[in-house]
Amino acid sequence: MSISFGEMDLDRKDISFVPFSDTTSSSPSSGSVSSSGSTNGWAGRKWIVDEAKLMELFRTCSQCGVAIKDKRVATRASQIIIHWTCLKGHTGEWASCTDQRKMGRNNLLSCAATFFTGATYSDIKEWAKLINLQLPSKSQFYAIQSKYLIPVTNHAYKGQQQKILERIFQLSAAGQKLEMCGDARCDSPGYSCKYSTYSFQDDATKEILHFELVQVTEASSSVAMEAMGFQRGLNHLLDLGLDIGVMVTDRSPSIRKLMRESYGNIRHEYDPWHVNKSLKKKLASVSNKKNYRELRPWLRSISNHLYWSCSSSHGDEQECVRRWTSVLHHIRGIHRWEENGREYQCAHPPLSEEDQEKKRWLEHDSPAFRALTELVEEKTLLRDLRQMALFKHTGNPQYKYVYTKTTQQWVAKPVYEPTSQEFRKDLMEDVLNMREEKSLEPWPRPPPLPKRLLQNIAPVPRPDPSELVAQRLSRFKQLL
Repeated sequence: MSISFGEMDLDRKDISFVPFSDTTSSSPSSGSVSSSGSTNGWAGRKWIVDEAKLMELFRTCSQCGVAIKDKRVATRASQIIIHWTCLKGHTGEWASCTDQRKMGRNNLLSCAATFFTGATYSDIKEWAKLINLQLPSKSQFYAIQSKYLIPVTNHAYKGQQQKILERIFQLSAAGQKLEMCGDARCDSPGYSCKYSTYSFQDDATKEILHFELVQVTEASSSVAMEAMGFQRGLNHLLDLGLDIGVMVTDRSPSIRKLMRESYGNIRHEYDPWHVNKSLKKKLASVSNKKNYRELRPWLRSISNHLYWSCSSSHGDEQECVRRWTSVLHHIRGIHRWEENGREYQCAHPPLSEEDQEKKRWLEHDSPAFRALTELVEEKTLLRDLRQMALFKHTGNPQYKYVYTKTTQQWVAKPVYEPTSQEFRKDLMEDVLNMREEKSLEPWPRPPPLPKRLLQNIAPVPRPDPSELVAQRLSRFKQLL
């Protein structure tokens, strides 16, 4: 079933309702020719035109030049259509944009641009309302979203995902195992989140293979959503036939248990970033205490040492732990030592006497060193280090170096790669093609939601509204 704005029922309570009338209503926006060489398609430049200025163009007939005696203006959301008749009987019609099978193309484009840029209809509508710019109504926007925008987005996502999977299947056929990274993100921090998205990333290419969306009513609590999304997504990837050799996650106890009990054939690694984040918090907390402030100059070095220990151990779990604990020698100014009958030394170049004197080495019997020893040799940390020997993480950041006045030191700050939004233009093209040619299958009506999802997330039933109002107190109401 095709949708056109002429066929849609216009809601008179909607602020965008403008009936066909002899008086104009504006919202002109039209593609045009630029002086630098135009594009005549949907990507042509567009302007916002005042109604009064537009009507100046329809005072005389374009064929004979005499005055126009009759002028009818019709509006279909952002499209304006003008019919006229001059004194000599000539008639004409002008539209602010071309039709896409009886739908103004700019109506379709404005909805698509809102959706594909991640904006919300309410925000765009409020902006347009303030300057009296005509846009499709709310019901029209969601009708276009369901019929065109969601199918196009889904088709593009499935197509890209299929290409990634085909490449991975070729690698699997050649005997190469897949190394995956996974992490969850919730819609709000803390324990009040309602949705959690668990994403799976190929460690080699940093491409997202799959994601799972979990609602809190599906799980026993908001904390349990991460493990549910992880298990559901990993099972989906395994059902596709992917040969996963390594799975990298954070140190979630529930995911750790799942990997140990249900996926014993997959090597479970931890992302060093999460471990380092926890370590830095502990170090910062300890160094703020009175007797442990000698640790402060070493915080960044200890943090960097953790990354170095993981990255330089080349998968050797014992070597990763040994390199990490070697910080207890270096921080005391000891750069050669014997351990288990073997002699070791620091990997850094030899320090000059001047550098050796400048460093604030810790004393073996100092409270700061004893506190650091407890943190470095913590059983949980040493156990988890064995699962970081491959040094797998979710990104390869680049850095720029800046001097900060606060710390009076040079620090490295990540440089973020600029994203390309060219894919949006392809999606816009697909929307127009779908409207014109019906090139995609209609978006199927979603199945009914399970009762578990339909119920309110509140753990207790809602009382009678009159009771809630009666119990409400405010500064405008006093108890009798």
